[in-house]
Amino acid sequence: MVRKAEWKTLREESTILAAKNFLAAMDNGATTEKLQFIASAAGDITLFWHLIGNPEEIPLEVIGSEM
Repeated sequence: MVRKAEWKTLREESTILAAKNFLAAMDNGATTEKLQFIASAAGDITLFWHLIGNPEEIPLEVIGSEM
């Protein structure tokens, strides 16, 4: 079972990845439908839109990621 702190980290990581993917897709001329699909993957929609408006705050690497 995932603990509360781990769940929060997972939500944050998924949000950061969704924001990165959204911006990359937008730069590549993605359709509105594709952008909506990417945005729906964000765990924290408030953080997602904050990062879209402030892309300089998106970390280069997602902390805790084992990629």
